Amino acid sequence: MNVTAKHKKARIFRDFLIETDGVNMFKEEEKEHAILFRSMYPVREDDKKQFMFIIDDSIYVTMQSLIVAEVPEEKREEMLKVINQIHFEYPTVKYVLTPTGQIMTSAIFHAHEANFDAGTAVKCTIELFKVIAKDHYARFLQVLGE
Repeated sequence: MNVTAKHKKARIFRDFLIETDGVNMFKEEEKEHAILFRSMYPVREDDKKQFMFIIDDSIYVTMQSLIVAEVPEEKREEMLKVINQIHFEYPTVKYVLTPTGQIMTSAIFHAHEANFDAGTAVKCTIELFKVIAKDHYARFLQVLGE
């Protein structure tokens, strides 16, 4: 097997999880062009959101999550206003309303194999989900009438 940058960065991520006793919190899966580490975060007691770290051969690692599975067509304009307001209030948090009506969030971390800090990526992701759970998610649900 050819060891590439993604394998080296995945090893760093895996070692971090082992050292912090978090290895059971993630499921690992290797795809053709990336290694995925998937986990869940409870934005509400009965509502968990899957997120994943996408580790590839680039100099980045991406965290990506589906926050809202479906925004009806008639609610999308109002949802975009909420998303834009959140971007104004939290300039480092990014949401996308996809053409198919899903709200996704992602974060990009510099992750060259020589200096990838898996701990920072995980801690930043947890902090992002704390903000989503505390403030953003309720705003999305309000638009949806839930």
